[in-house]
Amino acid sequence: MLTRIFALVFTLCLLPFAPEAFAGDSLLLWIHPYLPATELVKRFTPLTTYLSAELGVTVEIRIKKSYQAHIDFVARDQADLAYLGPVSYLRAFNKTAPQPLLARLEVRGKPVFHGMIIVRQDSPIQKLSDLNGKSFAFGDPNSTMSHIVPRAHLKKAGIGLESLSRHEFLGSHHDVALGVLGGYFDAGGVKEEVFYEYEKRGLRVLAKSPPISEHVFMARSDLAPELVERLRKAFMAVNQDPQKDKILKSIKKSVTGFAPVVDRDYAELRELMKFAESL
Repeated sequence: MLTRIFALVFTLCLLPFAPEAFAGDSLLLWIHPYLPATELVKRFTPLTTYLSAELGVTVEIRIKKSYQAHIDFVARDQADLAYLGPVSYLRAFNKTAPQPLLARLEVRGKPVFHGMIIVRQDSPIQKLSDLNGKSFAFGDPNSTMSHIVPRAHLKKAGIGLESLSRHEFLGSHHDVALGVLGGYFDAGGVKEEVFYEYEKRGLRVLAKSPPISEHVFMARSDLAPELVERLRKAFMAVNQDPQKDKILKSIKKSVTGFAPVVDRDYAELRELMKFAESL
């Protein structure tokens, strides 16, 4: 009898790993509201469908009503899985991340992206110092490329917010581009892909940022280590999956893969944030 018990225990140890034993019936992926909720669900459903199949656990999408609500929720360690922009990630964890990082986006083959300060093609503004006394359009206060990075650029050029005739937060990169094109603002800050989308309509680059580490996926701190490791492997495996293009291009047409990520990938941006906000 004792021999049979030992044999049974040994057999159970060899059984395939059962994620429901530690993950419950589902995992919720929380996404910051950078687009309307219906559009975000559409864009990320191919990814959650893939992750559900890989993990054997249903992965569902959830969206908070604001950037700040999303940041606060993730910082309280309440999100099973979360997708954050670089600045949102650093606002949630301003020193170091106590929660497991899973992967970051790779765009056009690189896990970094750039921000642009833009003006109209016909603008007389030729350098950042020319923005003294001019108007400037930002996106969301928690946006990397439409607030923190351009604000740091302005400060390095000696242009504080008080040096501008006015500034406004318009909420989105697209609204910033349209605001500058329409002549409502002398300049604005956007991510590079938005600049390229509107460039032929009459925009040009006044300044370009150094490379900044891309958007990141992370997990709740008390998820089982085995599940965290399976999640990391699942993200990396997308790069070789037959449905790769469907999964990635749905998120954004320029996404080409997922890349490994550690907290120090955001060290330069963390210092840039301190500099930009020390006014």
